Amino acid sequence: MNLVYITAAIATIPNEISRWLEPLLMFVMALVGVAAIVCILMQKGTNDNIGSLGGSERETDTYAGKNKSRSRESILKKLTIVFLVLLLVISVVYFIILQ
Repeated sequence: MNLVYITAAIATIPNEISRWLEPLLMFVMALVGVAAIVCILMQKGTNDNIGSLGGSERETDTYAGKNKSRSRESILKKLTIVFLVLLLVISVVYFIILQ
């Protein structure tokens, strides 16, 4: 679909609906933002792999390295991306309604 049509459709929402939709969207944005922050804070730092410089096993040779797509870190990264994209979409819709 064309973005112009979507924007026009959102902008033509009646005032009665937009009056209760604005606080609802603001509340949902706050919840999604907090969820994204929690997901980011639960992730490990990127310096965890510095032990490989000392001669420890490579990450791909371990069980955790082979199942990295199913690991907790992978799930948290995917959730973070989902929450941030959702936050972006909700905020764009919110500011289109404000106009």
